[in-house]
Amino acid sequence: MKKYENIIDTLLNRQNDTPDFYQKNTYSKEQYRKLLDDVLKILKKNKDADIDEIRQKLYENSGIESLLKDFFLKRKKAPGAVINIGVNNYQERIVIGNSQEVEQNQKGDLYYYPINMKEDSLFDLASLTKLFTSVAILQLAGNCELRLDEKINKYLPQFNYLGDHTIYDLLTYQPYYTERRIDSATNIDEAEKILFNAKPSTIHEYYQKDRYNDIAPMILKYIVEKVSGKSFYDYIKENILEKADMNNTFVKVPEELNNRIVNFNYNYSLLSNGQLLLKNYAKKGLVTDSKAVALGQKEGKLPGHAGLFSTCDDIAKFNKGLINGKVLHPALTKEMAKNRTGVVNSNLPYYGFLCDSKHPNKYISDMHQGLSGSSLSKSGWTGTYVAIDPINNINLTFLSNRVHNRLVTISEEQKYRLVGKKDKVLNYFGKEIIDSSLYGYERRKITEACLSLALQEKMLEEIIGEQKEKKKVKILK
Repeated sequence: MKKYENIIDTLLNRQNDTPDFYQKNTYSKEQYRKLLDDVLKILKKNKDADIDEIRQKLYENSGIESLLKDFFLKRKKAPGAVINIGVNNYQERIVIGNSQEVEQNQKGDLYYYPINMKEDSLFDLASLTKLFTSVAILQLAGNCELRLDEKINKYLPQFNYLGDHTIYDLLTYQPYYTERRIDSATNIDEAEKILFNAKPSTIHEYYQKDRYNDIAPMILKYIVEKVSGKSFYDYIKENILEKADMNNTFVKVPEELNNRIVNFNYNYSLLSNGQLLLKNYAKKGLVTDSKAVALGQKEGKLPGHAGLFSTCDDIAKFNKGLINGKVLHPALTKEMAKNRTGVVNSNLPYYGFLCDSKHPNKYISDMHQGLSGSSLSKSGWTGTYVAIDPINNINLTFLSNRVHNRLVTISEEQKYRLVGKKDKVLNYFGKEIIDSSLYGYERRKITEACLSLALQEKMLEEIIGEQKEKKKVKILK
């Protein structure tokens, strides 16, 4: 039993591997023991089984499959997903649902035209792009090519109103705004001119609201270009994608791969006047973020906040690259994950460097409380999510298309209309549209189960000592 207690004690110590007092002891010894007990029960009942059979039993016991089928196939909160649950020597890959449900005819009407989700489907990563921006800046800092306390204007004098702000401010989502919407621009030069006149928000806004914003990582892109002498995407390709062996991550998807792009078009917004607006500008190869398009994504220019397409396999490689030190020194990955913004008794998120740090309140945290104190996570508007635990060698990739053929935003004035209409909203023509506006919150039950399974897989590897790398793919129907 001493070996089993050591496994629990190790996980408990790693969970408390954080300088933030309030992030410690968020997962108890008893909770870890319950996870381990489930593993031991399966081992006891299947004494002659090999590790692959035990893993299958753990998967069946996790309830993940029924959660996914309920979420995607029954309640249809999104058309489909590709998911990867990764531990040191094992990957559980799950494919479910459709990469496309509908198409639009020449009259503008949507008609049913489903395409199955595939393991190699290409996803609009949306804000997962910010992780690449953070890694790029930390790489340059690690190489002593810049310092995080340096002023923005040392590198970018064109940002007229940010003279006293630092690279550190940008990495920690110091809030900025533009007086005109960037996506109102008619060309890239005009969009950049709007961005270059970004201004800091007031102190009142700073402390009273979630400080998350897209402007800060947009600016960081220009710092990477200035310091490295390369275009942002070229820098990312050379220093992240190639190091992690990521061959299917693009800002501009090659035309011959267009048939693999997941459909993120045709999403609805319920406006304050009660109108249901269909957005259909995210054609094949264009990201859903209209600001990224305005800043040149269509032409192959990568902004710092959004703009990348990738596969589940590539993002799993990126996650592993952070874990094994291929793309960033492990000490810098730990710095990336540290809480830089959160305060105790706050319902606002805890942020690290352009990522989420673990929130001490499990009902607010977008991360499993049993992961190590150096864990980080990030989600994207389109339905994408990753969680990375570099100490326990655990990672989760969850790529979905929740914005396709779904209601994604609801004005405050209209939210009352959804009372009693679980999962659906009716427009004036009687057409039912599935409500995906709370997708990120509703998805947590699944990601929690996936990360609980990953912790059990970690325990199993510790007990058996498995050294061979394996991957299993499940297609759910």
